[in-house]
Amino acid sequence: MSAIQTTVVLAMTADGKISAVDPKAPRESDAADQAHLEYQASLADLVLVGAGTIRAEGETFTIRNPELLAARKVRGQSPQPITCVVSGSLDLSLDLPFLSQDIERWIFTTRAGLERNSNATTLQKLAELIDLGDTDLDWDRAYTLMAERGIHKVVTLGGGSLTASLLQAGRIDDWWLTIWPVIYGGKHAPSPVEGEGFVPNAAPHLQLVETRQVGSELFLHYRTLN
Repeated sequence: MSAIQTTVVLAMTADGKISAVDPKAPRESDAADQAHLEYQASLADLVLVGAGTIRAEGETFTIRNPELLAARKVRGQSPQPITCVVSGSLDLSLDLPFLSQDIERWIFTTRAGLERNSNATTLQKLAELIDLGDTDLDWDRAYTLMAERGIHKVVTLGGGSLTASLLQAGRIDDWWLTIWPVIYGGKHAPSPVEGEGFVPNAAPHLQLVETRQVGSELFLHYRTLN
């Protein structure tokens, strides 16, 4: 594991879906889950978000609670964590509200994405574009760069492809999973970890370290064992 602590913070339905088949379909906001997400994100120096998630949601999550903002100031952190979108193809619309939010923005991408995307020059004026490999993202390079820039705590908010790549790279230390008391169904609905999957004897194992219940919602905290 890296000296940088990386925590996955995701909410999923009781049948293991992080969104409906249509990821842009609206979902009722839940106060307890929103407060939990805001607290976890407030601890981060940097938030990692997959390109699909930022395309679906339009903007990144920001800290608004005055007490959490004050705590960040006491810890010597910036008012908002850096948001880093992960997009190997750099397929990001210039119309995304994310690109005009009052935050520091990074985009992890590839040399192929930079060379093929006609918007790269404009995006470079709106965010720091960081090349992490020819066609595939090199997470060792990413973590070295983050460490050099003083990043100690990373919170990743999904989606499933990003979580899978971080898990494959051995970079996830712990998980906070919220279980919503609802069923979405749909064989094509996104799940917390996508990618190619793991064979059973090589699957990462978790240790449950904390459980909380608020109404019918469960908040489960796991540590990655391998």
